[in-house]
Amino acid sequence: AFLGVAPDARSLAMGGAGTALSEGASALYWNPAGLGALDKNDAAVSHAELAQSARLDWAAFAAPTKIGTLAVGGTYLGQDAIAGRDALGRPTANFTASDAAVSLGWGRRTELVDLGGAVKFVQSHIGSVQAETAAFDAGARKKLGGVTLGAALRDAGPGLKYDSQRNDLPLRVAFGAGYSFPGGRAVAAEIIDGPRGAGTDFGFGGEYRAVQGVRLRAGYATRSAIPGGTGFDAAAGLTLGVGLRLERWSLDYAAAPMGELGSTHRFTLGACW
Repeated sequence: AFLGVAPDARSLAMGGAGTALSEGASALYWNPAGLGALDKNDAAVSHAELAQSARLDWAAFAAPTKIGTLAVGGTYLGQDAIAGRDALGRPTANFTASDAAVSLGWGRRTELVDLGGAVKFVQSHIGSVQAETAAFDAGARKKLGGVTLGAALRDAGPGLKYDSQRNDLPLRVAFGAGYSFPGGRAVAAEIIDGPRGAGTDFGFGGEYRAVQGVRLRAGYATRSAIPGGTGFDAAAGLTLGVGLRLERWSLDYAAAPMGELGSTHRFTLGACW
């Protein structure tokens, strides 16, 4: 399931609607077709504090070439040691669990439509047991004036097999649309379907340039709408964020609720040259 956790703060703050507008190194996750829009090198690193001591770290780099934009990225989900129990509930030795993925992507602009794809190697371990698999993503994108349309297939693959049990990957099909206004404003929305019984979710949001170099963001995502919690957590599905732009550098922050599990916080540092 860690493959479905949004890595970058900008798109997360906009309700997780990144399929249409994501064009930097983060497009490797949202829609590899967006990589084709790059005309310079782009890199980003992100850190997320999730529930129950879980932490998600992500990094990606993309560079335009003669055959299109090439990208590489990695994701790692880890957490503190977990208390072990036997079948009768008696304490045993502590153990660790983690998940990791490495992605290689390509995106290219064409006269008709932008295209992109990515392959990834996924590894997961619980204690001394380990499972591995491969998956792929594919996407397309089209600009029609100020409107951008995008479609992406994420995490298609055979799943992870622990011993004799196979767990499906979080296969998703996403369709998104976005509109960029003059002056650093944008709105985006998307619909995500889980063909393997995960249901259909929606996300939408926008960003507004408050002053030069500062962007405020807000959105809503139904997949974050978990009942319960108090204060900000009770506003199930609401996402908020802010971004700073200083020439080649950027720093983004996003907050999203997880109901009774509390809030999650994400920071992304980006650079282009």
